[in-house]
Amino acid sequence: MEKRWRWNFDTDNEGVTPPELEVVLGEWIVQADPSAPSAPNVLAQVATFPEGIHFPRCLVKDLQLEDLRMSVKFKPISGQCDQGGGLLFRYQDPRNYYVLRANALDDFALFKCVNDQRWPIKRYYVRSDEWQTLMVECRGPFISGYWNDRLLIEVQDGTFGAGRVGLWTISDSVSYFDDLEITALD
Repeated sequence: MEKRWRWNFDTDNEGVTPPELEVVLGEWIVQADPSAPSAPNVLAQVATFPEGIHFPRCLVKDLQLEDLRMSVKFKPISGQCDQGGGLLFRYQDPRNYYVLRANALDDFALFKCVNDQRWPIKRYYVRSDEWQTLMVECRGPFISGYWNDRLLIEVQDGTFGAGRVGLWTISDSVSYFDDLEITALD
């Protein structure tokens, strides 16, 4: 039987991090946004890091998964260097994880971070500054990435077999997230 977790942030208090999330870096707060796919609230990552490369992240507390399907609605709000955000999965620690991300200034891509070194596994060149849906599905070493319900990335990579899950941004990106859904496929 599938286990499923959902957050739309609409019943969370504005200005604070939802209690189910653990901030690794950044300022992840609930705030109102009338354009939200499920109004009135979104989860906003509002801290900016204009110098150097930083990866604001938040994790779902007490949730570790192997095979999973995970989706979120994402909207880039601002950023001079980057306007990215994405799904963090099979997270081992701040130096080792996968991320499926979109960047309004660049592309849609799957990265892995090993010992604090980030490598693109596969990229697809699409960009949008509107609300978009990001989804990843992992079954064993097979990882599939979807952008707006279109399968764009299929790879086999067994670097990390299980781990924690969460959300991710980069550098000076201010990004909004809504309708986070995680399903265990074990």
